[in-house]
Amino acid sequence: MAAGGQVSAAAVSLPTGQLRVEVTGGDPDWPLARLCGFAARRNPRRGFLVVSKVLGRHWPARPGEMRAAVRALAARLPGDLAGPIVVMGLAETAVCLGQTLHEEMARGDALFLHSTRQRIDHPLLARFEEPHSHASAHLVYEPVEPGFEAPRTLVLVDDEVSTGTTLTNLARVLVARWPSVERIVVATLTDWSGGGWLTAMPRPATIASLLQGRLDWTPGGVAEDVAGFEAAAGTLGVLDDPVNHGRLGRRDSDVAGPDSEPAVHGPLRIVGTGEFTYAPFRLAERLEAAGLDVVVQATSRSPARIGGALACALCFDDNYGTGVPNFLYNADAADGRTTWICHETPDVDPALVAALDAETLRWSAR
Repeated sequence: MAAGGQVSAAAVSLPTGQLRVEVTGGDPDWPLARLCGFAARRNPRRGFLVVSKVLGRHWPARPGEMRAAVRALAARLPGDLAGPIVVMGLAETAVCLGQTLHEEMARGDALFLHSTRQRIDHPLLARFEEPHSHASAHLVYEPVEPGFEAPRTLVLVDDEVSTGTTLTNLARVLVARWPSVERIVVATLTDWSGGGWLTAMPRPATIASLLQGRLDWTPGGVAEDVAGFEAAAGTLGVLDDPVNHGRLGRRDSDVAGPDSEPAVHGPLRIVGTGEFTYAPFRLAERLEAAGLDVVVQATSRSPARIGGALACALCFDDNYGTGVPNFLYNADAADGRTTWICHETPDVDPALVAALDAETLRWSAR
């Protein structure tokens, strides 16, 4: 049951169809309105988008609120997980979420690793597909952490679960490579799946979430350009000589700062780019702890329509060089915030910098 012992339901009208949202359970401290809203996706495979308010992606989030949500989620994980553990965050949305959850677990036998849509010069561990996504292919690279041992437990992290298909695809390829896995735990902020798919997992599996519910989707309204969508979906980027922020596995949660850090004048917006989100979040946490008014957001490859939980959008070139349009939502240049755009790539699109009169901060230190 939802908070107060009652199931709650709402209807959301979007340009791409009708969404019925039903909350059936969860943490009473984390009701639907605190966790997420909804918007329309430009995607023929799924016409709606769950817009998390605590993820620091499509919605400007306070670092303290992001940390509180992850801490609450970590508290819902089983307490008897056998190590070694691999905590896997799904790109691009759940990289920061997964790495923060790994940090909150405080397990010395846990390694954080995230999937990626970037090609690097390193042996590939696995590849899997996210069927409903705008960019379906995910790559997972071999961990380089000294003393790495194949895990007994997998903790798979995504921001929301609707069907479980992607997580099942991931679990199967990982277990094929790591047959030592005995148990799988899925950690997510919102679970809309009902959990029936867990029986298709290759090992005994459970799910931990802050909210459980159901989403009933009735497509209708605008049609999408399927050909254009398919072209974008297959595009991977390339990273030359990348810093290992998590693509190659990390046991520690230490993060370097940017190459240089400007002075802060007034309210601040810190923008991560693509999969590079954890280090910017930690920078925002540090500044918030020092008393600054700061929010966190990140660019996305996910094409969506203005309306619902998305008030505005900027479109610009992908800084990972794929040629696929990127977006930044709910970043209003007129809101009085100074903007810092954080990146691991050599540069970012000058059009994004100009639109927000931003400063850019690069992380190139090893």
